[in-house]
Amino acid sequence: MTGTVWGICSAGSISNDFCLALVNNGSNVAAVAASDSGRAKQFATDFGLPRSYGSYEELANDGEVTVVYVGSVHTKHMQDALLFLQAGKHVLVEKPMGVNEGQVQQLVAAAKEKGVFLMEGFWTRCFPVVRRVQDLLDGGSLGRALHVCSDFGFKAPRADLTHRLWSKDLAGGGLLDIGCYVLQWASLALGRDALPEFRAVAAVGETGVDHHASIILQYPAGGTAMCSYSFDCAFHDRTVIKCERGIIWVDEMAHAPTKIRIMTVAADGTTATEDVEVALPRHTRDCGGRTVNFGNSEGFQYEVQEVERCLAEGLKESPQFTLSESALQVRLMDAVRKEIGVAYPADVA
Repeated sequence: MTGTVWGICSAGSISNDFCLALVNNGSNVAAVAASDSGRAKQFATDFGLPRSYGSYEELANDGEVTVVYVGSVHTKHMQDALLFLQAGKHVLVEKPMGVNEGQVQQLVAAAKEKGVFLMEGFWTRCFPVVRRVQDLLDGGSLGRALHVCSDFGFKAPRADLTHRLWSKDLAGGGLLDIGCYVLQWASLALGRDALPEFRAVAAVGETGVDHHASIILQYPAGGTAMCSYSFDCAFHDRTVIKCERGIIWVDEMAHAPTKIRIMTVAADGTTATEDVEVALPRHTRDCGGRTVNFGNSEGFQYEVQEVERCLAEGLKESPQFTLSESALQVRLMDAVRKEIGVAYPADVA
């Protein structure tokens, strides 16, 4: 899109998938930065990017780049995003925006001070079928949402307990990695501007991070939710939203969904069912033989399009996942971590 020039912060797996989406979307991508200059150079070569840098400061000083995608590890999100915000860049930071609420609030304050766009990368909200869910909920055709049941889990490899998924020092554990997805479904349906009461139980492993958990929530308007996540076993990645006059099923890959089923219940008790499916965008550009690392990553194109739309319209945040919802989400996750006994070094920094 004219006027929007992307830079990529970090050359890891998620940045690979995001840049594949950028290139296949036809977006203008000018540069990548990584702490390993050789890795950055290879990334740039594969994707056909004009420039690569061995430091994030160099990317922050790139006068052509207008928006930066931050795809570094969780514990680096705040400091990396802050660097680019203070340089006057718009920023899309991969979820979680920060390890705790203090970090998120610092980024929000910096974005407002500089007058730039900031968004947490909850790509789920940008998928077409999720927008349809949001329209159904906001439009009221199914009545008020009453209950959400959302699960997401997979068997994570445990051969290396220093891996970021298991490392307390890297803000590991299931909550910040996948639990946030199930919680955002509860927020979407039951209260995007409200903090729920909750009870949480979890299994915390030998490295001090959560392996799996179940969270029961009740929102101020009365809606309830049951959210579960796991690194120990494969759950169905599925969400069900039960409303006064119908049910919405978000089937497999609910964190990056392509299909939903809607059942509407009429006043006389009769039901009507509609299936909605939107196929993923296709990746047709060759980028040095690179392929996606994560399922349905072709859908990052939807997030790219949302950011570029917001920038073209002069918005400072996305209505699909607002900064206030980001703040509420991390506040809830902070409280959940406190209840289940998971603390990170950044919490006392």
